Amino acid sequence: GLVGSEMCIRDSLIYCIVFGLIGGEEKFASGYGIARAGLGAVIIGIGFGIPSVVYETKLKMWLKMLIHMGIGCTVMIGASLLCNWLPTQKGMLATLAVVAIQVVSAFVIWTIVFIPMMIQARKMNQKIKEKQQDE
Repeated sequence: GLVGSEMCIRDSLIYCIVFGLIGGEEKFASGYGIARAGLGAVIIGIGFGIPSVVYETKLKMWLKMLIHMGIGCTVMIGASLLCNWLPTQKGMLATLAVVAIQVVSAFVIWTIVFIPMMIQARKMNQKIKEKQQDE
């Protein structure tokens, strides 16, 4: 299976394609637009992938999530600016609306991935405890 950073890059590529297509033909139809979307996906994948090492620490869960998602979302917004995915020409309100959609989407994706992994980890820990008690 895919490891965390590979999943981040995969999900980011899907995310970038969707937002690239929403941006219209002028932003995505050319080979340059596709290359830019790919580069944006890799940058965002790395931005969410590398900070995920924070989950291996003894910090409180809310702080781990804040660090991981804070860094990831900051990188995502920077990549969005770099790739011209934000509608800056339409004004501050439109730009902030797209940023809000991106951040909410990132948290939804994180939740969809995190909850099943947390459930699986609890089951594994329970089996380990049961096995240790049987010995």
